[in-house]
Amino acid sequence: MVAKAPRHYWMDLLNVIACFAVVMLHCTTTVFANSGDTEWHLDVLFQSICIFAVPVFFMISGANLLGYREKYDTKTFFVKRFRKVVFTLVIASIIVYVCQPLLAFIIAGTPLDISIGGFVKGFLHNQICDIYWFFYAIIILYAVTPVFSLVAQNKQVLGYAICLCIATTMVFPLLERFSPDGGFLSLFMVPYLSSWLTYFLLGYYLVHYCDKKPAAWKSALVAVVCVAIMVVMTVKTNAPHTLAAGSFAPYDNFYASAPGLFALVYAVALFFLFGHFNDAIGSAKAYPFINKMSGLSLGVYAMHMMVIHTLDLVVPHSIVWNIGLRPFVVFGLALALSFIGKQFMAFTRKLRAK
Repeated sequence: MVAKAPRHYWMDLLNVIACFAVVMLHCTTTVFANSGDTEWHLDVLFQSICIFAVPVFFMISGANLLGYREKYDTKTFFVKRFRKVVFTLVIASIIVYVCQPLLAFIIAGTPLDISIGGFVKGFLHNQICDIYWFFYAIIILYAVTPVFSLVAQNKQVLGYAICLCIATTMVFPLLERFSPDGGFLSLFMVPYLSSWLTYFLLGYYLVHYCDKKPAAWKSALVAVVCVAIMVVMTVKTNAPHTLAAGSFAPYDNFYASAPGLFALVYAVALFFLFGHFNDAIGSAKAYPFINKMSGLSLGVYAMHMMVIHTLDLVVPHSIVWNIGLRPFVVFGLALALSFIGKQFMAFTRKLRAK
C-alpha cells in the first residue's frame, strides 16, 4: 500500500499571504514615478517585502504539479489544469473588458469603447489587463510540465536544470550589472529558460528533495537580509535620479524584481520558514477559513486590478489611503467578487447536472 503524501497546510497560508502581497505590489506602483519623497521610500520598502508573491505562486504550482504522474495521466492533467486557468482567464477578461470601462463611464463619464473586435485584439495581445501575463505564463508552464515531470523524477538532473536556470536568468545578469563592459556573460545564457521556470522547478525540489531544512530563525534572518539588500540597493540606485534629486530618470527595480536573485533567495527562505509550522497551521481553528481563501486566490488575482482602477475614480490619492487602507479594501472586495463568482459557477454546474 502506497503511503499517503503529507498535506502541506502551510502552502495554503503562504498562498493567501502571497495573494495579498500581489495586491500590495499593485497598490504601491507610484514607486515607478520615481518621486523620491516619503511615499516613494515606503513604496520601495513594500515593493521589496512583497516581491516574493509571484515567485511563490510559481513555486507552489511546481511543488504540487510536477509529480502529477503519481495521481493521473497526462491527458487528465491537461484537462484539469487548462480547464481551470483558461476558463478563469477568458471569463475574467470578459468581465474586466466590459465592466471596467462601463464603471468608468458611469462614475467619470469616460467615453465607452467596447466591441467584439476590441476584445479579441486585447485578449490576444494581453491588453485587457496587463497583469494577466501570469495566466499566459502559467499556461506555457503547464504545456511543458509533462517534459519536466520526467526531469523531476531524478534529483540530480532536476538540480542541474535548476542550476542552469538560476545561472542564466539571475546570476549572470547580476554579475553583468557590475561588469565594466557587459554583454560577455549573455553569450552563455541558455535559450528559452526563464525565471518562472526556475521557480516552478525549484518549488518541487524544495518540497520533495530537501530533507534537511534550515532552522526557522535562520530562514527568517535570510528573508530579512534579502529584503534589506533589495531596499538599500534600490534606493541607492535610484536616489541620484529621482524627482526630489532634480535629475529624473526612469525607476530602476533591478534589485527588487521578481526575476532577480535576491527575490529568489527570499522566496526560498519563506518556503522553508512556513514549512516549519505545517502542523500548527493545519491544526489551527482558522485553517478551514484559510483553506477557503486559498481556493479563491486565482479569482482575487484576476479581479483586483479592476477594483483598484474603479476605486481610483472615486477616492483621492494620499499616502494613508494608498499604503495604509487601499490594499486591505482592494483585497477584501476582490475576495468577495471571487467568492461570488465561485458560488455562481457552482450553481450553474448544479443546474446542468439536473
